[in-house]
Amino acid sequence: MATRLKIDIVSDTVCPWCFVGKRRLEKAIAQFQSTNPNVSFDIEWHPFQLSPTMSKNNPKLKLEHYKRKFGEQRTAEMIPYMQSVGEPDGIKFSYGGVMANTLDSHRLIYWSKQFGKQNEVVEELFKDYFERERNIGDNQVLADAAERAGLDKEKALAYLNSDADADLVRGEAEQNKAKSISGVPQYSIQNGFVFTGAQEPQTFTAFFEKALLREQEKPSL
Repeated sequence: MATRLKIDIVSDTVCPWCFVGKRRLEKAIAQFQSTNPNVSFDIEWHPFQLSPTMSKNNPKLKLEHYKRKFGEQRTAEMIPYMQSVGEPDGIKFSYGGVMANTLDSHRLIYWSKQFGKQNEVVEELFKDYFERERNIGDNQVLADAAERAGLDKEKALAYLNSDADADLVRGEAEQNKAKSISGVPQYSIQNGFVFTGAQEPQTFTAFFEKALLREQEKPSL
């Protein structure tokens, strides 16, 4: 019997562990479907802002931001560590470029849902920020990401240049923080199994097994 499992992910587009978690989740899904071919997954991304007061129009140097936040020594230790973490998952973390407010990147992710392109957009945004050193607070950069994800660039840019859904997306991000979500990524599988952090693939698959078993135990209508 075919089964669909829902995965809700709360994340920020400048969160390195969210990028790592995405890649590990994808590995877990591929592994799980190799033995459970009748199971498919619906993934929905939800906003969280690690630095909600950061300016959109006055971006900060990424490396300087980390130094102010974590200190010189911790930053110097963090960079090679994160690069070593990312490498097995095909991520080449770079710490050049700038950091800006992420609200509009979350608006783009929200907008892309109607086209079934959230995963593709999230992937491009992570690559832009963490590998390509692009400013994901810039609407043109965001529209370029939308195009690479298979969306209409001009429509994406028109949406971003408006205020459409800004209050809605900002409100959801604030609600997520108010729910005592203190760290991202946070995952909810089938509205029942909730955990945080960039877990290893086997952790994801263990929760998939639990969610699938629960679905199979539900009485037939």
